[in-house]
Amino acid sequence: MHIRIECTLPGLEGNWIDLSDTWSRAEIMAFYPAILQGNDEVTLPLLQRKLSGVHLHLIDGALVTDPATLIETFDQLDIRLARWFLAGVMAAIQAMISLGEAQRRLLFDGVEIAARNTPTPTQPR
Repeated sequence: MHIRIECTLPGLEGNWIDLSDTWSRAEIMAFYPAILQGNDEVTLPLLQRKLSGVHLHLIDGALVTDPATLIETFDQLDIRLARWFLAGVMAAIQAMISLGEAQRRLLFDGVEIAARNTPTPTQPR
């Protein structure tokens, strides 16, 4: 499975990435500090493994559709698109971690509903 993240920045519409929705705890633990420190040696190879599709335009207009090519040419992205890309990945990870708000509400509402609808066993006297 993947998550499609579409760019809606004015003038940069039509750019998107497909990001895996399966991350291990170890990957998240490596990714977070690396992205906060700007450590491309960790973040970019990890993202290359997690990207299942890309449709991004470089600053010169060239279209990148291969995740391996994107990582090799990442520095050729418009800075707004590069920042959108990283922010979008972070937002997607946050949504996965919190189970996504809709799934989270469903899960917890489901627990409350189940608790209300489950009969309490009677104790024999």
